[in-house]
Amino acid sequence: MNNNQILKSIIDLVNNMKRTKPIVECLTNRVTINDCANMLLAMGASPIMAEIECEMAEIMGVSSALVINLGLLDEPYLAAMKAAAKAAKEQGKPIILDPVGAGASKLRDSVCAEMIELARPDIIRGNMSEIRALCGASVSSRGVDASSDDAVTESSKAKFGELVKGFAQKTGSVVCATGAIDIIAAPDGRVCYIKNGHEMLCGVTGTGCMCSAMTGAMAAAGDPFTAAAAAVVMLGIAGEQAHEYANENESGIGTFKVKLFDYIYLMSDEDFIKRAKIEEDRLI
Repeated sequence: MNNNQILKSIIDLVNNMKRTKPIVECLTNRVTINDCANMLLAMGASPIMAEIECEMAEIMGVSSALVINLGLLDEPYLAAMKAAAKAAKEQGKPIILDPVGAGASKLRDSVCAEMIELARPDIIRGNMSEIRALCGASVSSRGVDASSDDAVTESSKAKFGELVKGFAQKTGSVVCATGAIDIIAAPDGRVCYIKNGHEMLCGVTGTGCMCSAMTGAMAAAGDPFTAAAAAVVMLGIAGEQAHEYANENESGIGTFKVKLFDYIYLMSDEDFIKRAKIEEDRLI
């Protein structure tokens, strides 16, 4: 698939998502729960943020996708995650796993491994440090943030692309590693690099969580590989537009965050056509 084909697939998927308005159950952390809910609304989907174990089967019955975010862990939350994953699998709903803080503690590493085994997620989306930690690599943890040692550049993207592709083949999941250059790999060997975005996105708490929530909405409307690419491209383009607005108006991070939601809400086919920066490869 060349760039024009994958871009067309992304646009078609986004428009299908907006038409169908999928309901996305988000078991996400309390630091970013409000932003994730509002981001889903801005892009055209609907959020449910239920957290009680006993209602997960019913909640998944009315939801189109499940997003599991490991941000804040406690026993009731873990139980709800497992119940939701079981229900989603039984009902054939796509599952997105966000391995927040993988590599930061033994607890998080063990929970990530357990949830990958239990949920068999359709998509795993994390920053590059988290993905490397899941692969068993030693990482310089910065908590939930990616280490500068794991920054993907033009010179290192092929090396990181091999790692992400290998993890996708091992897990059977589409793996999305976000950063300065985003890498998305499918179990069949497809790999794409996305170069949209701006560093101001790192100045807003929870843009990774929001990206995972967006990925859930996209996965409800199309295949996992295109869904992951669509979410990353959409957030990246909106980040560029929000930065341009803030810069032109001599504004700061608060304005940037508000405009990020605005540009997600207003994004058109033409924005994707003019701004998307996607490079696809097949690594053998």
